[in-house]
Amino acid sequence: MRTWRILALSAASLIVVRGFAQDTLQLAEAIQLALANEHGIRIAKNEAAIAQAQATPGNAGLLPSIDASGRANYSNQFSKIDFAPGIQDVERSGVQSTTLAGQVGLAYTLFNGMGNFATYERSQLNELLADLRTRAQVEGTLSQVIALYYGIAALDEDVAITQRILEISADRFARQEGKAALGGIGRLDVLNAQVDLQADSTTFILAQQRRDRSVRDLNVLMGRPPSTDLQVSHRIDYARALSEDQLVQEAMSGNVLLVSSTAQVRAAEVDQRIAKALRWPRLDLSSAYGINDQKNEVGVVLGTYTQGFNGGLTVSMPLFNGGRINTQVEAARLRAENAAIVEQQARLQVERDVRNAFTTWSSQREVLRIQSDAVSTAQLNFDRTRELFQTGQLTGLQFRQAQLDLANAERQSIVSGFDTKVAELTLLRASGGLLPALGVQQ
Repeated sequence: MRTWRILALSAASLIVVRGFAQDTLQLAEAIQLALANEHGIRIAKNEAAIAQAQATPGNAGLLPSIDASGRANYSNQFSKIDFAPGIQDVERSGVQSTTLAGQVGLAYTLFNGMGNFATYERSQLNELLADLRTRAQVEGTLSQVIALYYGIAALDEDVAITQRILEISADRFARQEGKAALGGIGRLDVLNAQVDLQADSTTFILAQQRRDRSVRDLNVLMGRPPSTDLQVSHRIDYARALSEDQLVQEAMSGNVLLVSSTAQVRAAEVDQRIAKALRWPRLDLSSAYGINDQKNEVGVVLGTYTQGFNGGLTVSMPLFNGGRINTQVEAARLRAENAAIVEQQARLQVERDVRNAFTTWSSQREVLRIQSDAVSTAQLNFDRTRELFQTGQLTGLQFRQAQLDLANAERQSIVSGFDTKVAELTLLRASGGLLPALGVQQ
């Protein structure tokens, strides 16, 4: 008997110690930690920064390129030069010659079928798509953070319920042992109470295990060591009223997956223009300012020096390349067609997801109301059953059933409360309003 009392008291003290070990972590703080530290979000932000850095006119070929080059040569060698009749031949060793040259050149594509402008537009769309991928990563991560946060709150309540049940079972076991010692009841009643106490002890340990696992998962999402303990707030603020049709309308312009699909359509159309530009003539301008100084010790020309500008235009036109351009154009057309199909599919799926999420949210609210009433009923039933049991008018099995009914009603009510909030945020995510609802800057 002493062993089971010690176990119950240890469980109670464990809850108390954990409750005062550290400050409560608010949901807003968990969100900020995840935004700053979660590895997937950090990688997505870096990818978005890369796309932004590449979305420049110069990177798309809209600006000229200017290069500087220099060259210096020196030679010392044996030379033998046979001239035409009448000119004395030369044969010398150690003949030195030097060349010094340098230039600054400019190159610019004047026309390539407007392909450079299309390339610049494509890079801007790549930047937009990278930002949307970052937003999708943020929404996905925060959805996990919220689910785990409220899951831990629900598990806290579950641990408290199992602790209370464990204490009641320990008290029942002690009472039954006392009655058995006085000869009031048989050993079977004591064994039944002991079996229930053992079952409740196991339930308590497993509930604590589930909570600890969820805490580790949340810590990883927040970029903290998994072993960091934490306490969460159990307060929930529910949305008062949401309109299904309004949310569907907002999703058509705000859902991140649908916005990404629309951007992919635009990108595929730009890819078509880039492919078609390969059929047009290409006009390139080149210009340079250079200096060249060359000196020779032997020969007809002993030195040359040039300085000045030069420039030119180059026109190129693809006449035949085995049909590769036609293949690229056709492939780009089919990709654009597929992108349009994907967008149409995304619109249907987003509307379906919003309406399904709204149905889930509405149902959860009704379930929450019913479960709250069920807890009150189960509590009245348990209080009355305990009074009758303590006076010997009911059996231990009847008391145990009332005890389990109350625990199940409380668990279902708690889970329904947190599930209702998660369903609400899931609905907001489907409609594109999750980040504004959480106060997260996009």
